Amino acid sequence: MSSEDTSNSKLPIVGENIESKHNSYEIIKMLGKGGFGAVYQVKRQKGAEMLAMKCETFDVKKAVLSMDCKVLRGALIIQSPHFCAVQDRGKIADRFRFLIMKLVGKNLWELRVSRSTQCFTMNTALKAAVQALMSIEDLHRIGFLHRDIKPGNFAIGCPETGENHMIFMLDFGLGRKFIGDNVNKDLRMPRVSAPFRGTTRYASIAALRSMEQSRKDDIEAWLYMIVEWTSGVLPWRKLKGGEKEEVLRRKEEVRDGQQLDNFLRNCPKRQFSTILHYVDSLQYQSIPDYDYVYYCLEHAMKEFRCGSHDPLDWDPENKYRGPMKADRDKRMDAKLDAKLKGDPEASGK
Repeated sequence: MSSEDTSNSKLPIVGENIESKHNSYEIIKMLGKGGFGAVYQVKRQKGAEMLAMKCETFDVKKAVLSMDCKVLRGALIIQSPHFCAVQDRGKIADRFRFLIMKLVGKNLWELRVSRSTQCFTMNTALKAAVQALMSIEDLHRIGFLHRDIKPGNFAIGCPETGENHMIFMLDFGLGRKFIGDNVNKDLRMPRVSAPFRGTTRYASIAALRSMEQSRKDDIEAWLYMIVEWTSGVLPWRKLKGGEKEEVLRRKEEVRDGQQLDNFLRNCPKRQFSTILHYVDSLQYQSIPDYDYVYYCLEHAMKEFRCGSHDPLDWDPENKYRGPMKADRDKRMDAKLDAKLKGDPEASGK
């Protein structure tokens, strides 16, 4: 029996009841699995609420739940609405550890490919772009990189809870803390060479070159993601994950000229090309000007006449009620940032 088979045998099964110190949860169904862990839909026995349970086996080679906890605690401190707070946690001896979190709906990959056009309308594409960027900015604000920005790691809330206009960032297993542990929270020194982390289709040029990733790389991956859900395709879409050199070459080619025009077909070319060139100008140590990127998105919305309350593709009968940049601006609170810096658990000490 392989090590993965052994680990899978330790994971919970449908119908099993899992006990924490505070509650009991019935396993309803598996939502996803990878490596040495899985995500399940569970029902809390008290109140019968449906939630999500994320598990990892004790013999996992690289524990990821601890990273999830640090990120989600930091996000809670700065009151970001784009992260699922941990509601409970526990472990089953010799089998697995688990976190209990909010249950979310479909991810943005599923929502895009379910459409006949294979892309979102411009209104939805840009509103989703703003929310995804807000979640990335919040993640950076608490000192972490995601390093696997892709549509499958963003999901809408459940329609049953009325949160289907909110986009949540998921899965921090490839995350990395980019600030140090000293009092001044200095930027960590980059490694000369870093192992590849991410998904080839969306990974930044630096990541594909085995360079240390920084905040700019999350934003570059975000741009590839929003180009895909705006236009429906990426020039390197048919290449496999192992064809990193060819994907790298294609990404280097789309920086200008006709290749850039083809890359941004059916997109707000002026604004997206401006963002691309801005991201390319950043260095490892650069603090991205998120406001400048929002400004470009806002101009794209105006150019394509996207109203602030125009409905989303997955809820066409109702006016948009999700957060916009004005809501993000209200959340920017220096007192919360100071509280975050004083919290050793959230800062990863």
